[in-house]
Amino acid sequence: MNNKKEMQKLIKKWQLMLGLEDWILNVKFVDFNRKDYEQSGDIKVDQKNKKATILISNNPKYSDEQIIVHELVHLLLWEYDHHRENLIPKNKKGRYFNLLEKTAAKFTKILLQNNKQF
Repeated sequence: MNNKKEMQKLIKKWQLMLGLEDWILNVKFVDFNRKDYEQSGDIKVDQKNKKATILISNNPKYSDEQIIVHELVHLLLWEYDHHRENLIPKNKKGRYFNLLEKTAAKFTKILLQNNKQF
């Protein structure tokens, strides 16, 4: 899609559904430069001011809605994630991030499936 106006509509829809109304959320289209991983999205969070920007690849692997929901799941988990991240030894961080991504992907799938039922 890569239409900022349409993406903001999707963000607003899911923002309300996930109880994130008190956040200021924006979208930005980017080219990710990772060579080790095909990245479709990311989220940059300013927790203190309750602002976040969802970064979406100009060449995403997943649907726009799937990327938005996935990144908003990361926002829901943000405080817990960053608290845990500081407690994990460096040599275990890769495993931690893999588990975090699997968890976010699982929640995303559940949310999207349940949304289709209503």
